[in-house]
Amino acid sequence: MAQESETEPDLSATVFPAFIYIVAFITGAIVMSFEMLGSRYLNPYFGSGIYTWAALISTVLGALTAGYFLGGFLADRTVSATVLGTIVGLASLYLLVLPSFAEAILRFVSDVVDNVRLGSLYSALAIMFVPVALLGVYSPFAIRLVLRTTQHSGTVSGVVYGVSTAGSIVGTLGTTFFLIPLIGTRAITLLLGAAGLGCGVCLVGLDRIYLQRSAGKSMTGFLAFAVLVLACNDAWSAGLFDESVRARMLNQGDGRIAHIETEYNDIYVNKHGPLLSLTTRVRNELNFHSIVDLADPDALPVPYTRIMPVALLYPQTIQRILMVGLGAGSISTYLGRAMPDVQIDVVELDPGVIAAGRKYFGLQETDNVHFIESDGRIYLNRNNDLYDLILLDAYRELGVPFHLLTREFYTLVKNRLAPGGVMATNITGNTKLYLSTLATLRAVFPLVEVYPDWRDDGGAQSIIVAGPAASPGTEALMQRAVALQEQRHFRYPLSDLVGGRATEQSADGNEVLTDDFAPVNLYETMPLRRQKHG
Repeated sequence: MAQESETEPDLSATVFPAFIYIVAFITGAIVMSFEMLGSRYLNPYFGSGIYTWAALISTVLGALTAGYFLGGFLADRTVSATVLGTIVGLASLYLLVLPSFAEAILRFVSDVVDNVRLGSLYSALAIMFVPVALLGVYSPFAIRLVLRTTQHSGTVSGVVYGVSTAGSIVGTLGTTFFLIPLIGTRAITLLLGAAGLGCGVCLVGLDRIYLQRSAGKSMTGFLAFAVLVLACNDAWSAGLFDESVRARMLNQGDGRIAHIETEYNDIYVNKHGPLLSLTTRVRNELNFHSIVDLADPDALPVPYTRIMPVALLYPQTIQRILMVGLGAGSISTYLGRAMPDVQIDVVELDPGVIAAGRKYFGLQETDNVHFIESDGRIYLNRNNDLYDLILLDAYRELGVPFHLLTREFYTLVKNRLAPGGVMATNITGNTKLYLSTLATLRAVFPLVEVYPDWRDDGGAQSIIVAGPAASPGTEALMQRAVALQEQRHFRYPLSDLVGGRATEQSADGNEVLTDDFAPVNLYETMPLRRQKHG
């Protein structure tokens, strides 16, 4: 018995502070992760400008200030890990329920406050101040707890704040570099809440850990809870679009809904009956990028978007899809609803397009559908992930940016295809640029097949499917179409698209576009005499 009483203080003096420091690291990571995540909550309503970030940073600093004062006040009156664990647990519970009411608060503030600066500040305070202030209690309170077992106050203070700051760095980089591109905002918020709640539960059990040796049971409970939260992620995942947003837009009168000036585009949102369109204006010309039927989420009003899914027939299996170009999300929503088990990454250059999609079209990220703000070529250069299908539908100004049309770019796309994978691109089919694109694709891919839509002479579109393998042939494509249609139940039957394949398209004599030579702006103004197909 004497030996046990001699070893107990030594164990407490080492393990207890170590656990306090670990939780300091985790809470520091949660605070900064939540700050970075705050931009994902606010940007759809107030943009991603300097005012939004100023509001977020000021709110976090103000909340931490309040938390530090409160933590010091409480620590002088009670030295209890149970009290600290309860406070951390309350902050974490707030994070767990935040996704259920954040959107309502943000929409309310956006509707009531016209001033972007005040609106972003009020919104940041409303959704972020309380949990960050409660988490801010941790550091001064933790110092007081550790000082029960050691008298080195300067060292303890330095370690607690140093470890917490290190956690903040990890939380910042981990969230922006990994979590946001990997999972949705809702899932990250729940993950932060689960981690914080686990820390709170363990803090409450600290006294019992040393009095009753129940550390193993406490950790088991925490791990079980974490597994439960992660397992329930699918049940808590948001849908592909917010039905309340679309219902609200459906009740709006016809005409201009919004005009948004961004760094890259002059965006207009217009409504005609149940149809809501996202367009851009260049040189007084309106260019329709996407149209959504608010009353029918599976409808594809723009003809070429009904053809694009034909590319699904070429890969043997489809687990990951990359889309370059979001528009109003008509294609990503259509595919996501029919293929909920497939991961779809959507890369969009203009954050204003993403924000408009969220605010007016109700677009939402889910566990399997992610929006990535980036140039398509930069994303492929920096990301080595392989995709079974890559869909190119990026338009800026009056056409596709030249660097997304060259031999070097298509070679990069080819290198990012999984075995058996293909790419498909949407190209206007009534200019010389169409034939040069066809020639460029054939310089890179053995398989190049065209699915044209020639019904509109003024804006004829063509879907070109390209891949490193040989063509499956009409019979194999039809068999796959029937099987996939039976499995996925697409609104527009895939078998109807197979017959539209144009195999005799010739691009002989047309220039291959390269990074060095790509006169895209000239070629897209040169009309093309083409033959009727079908």
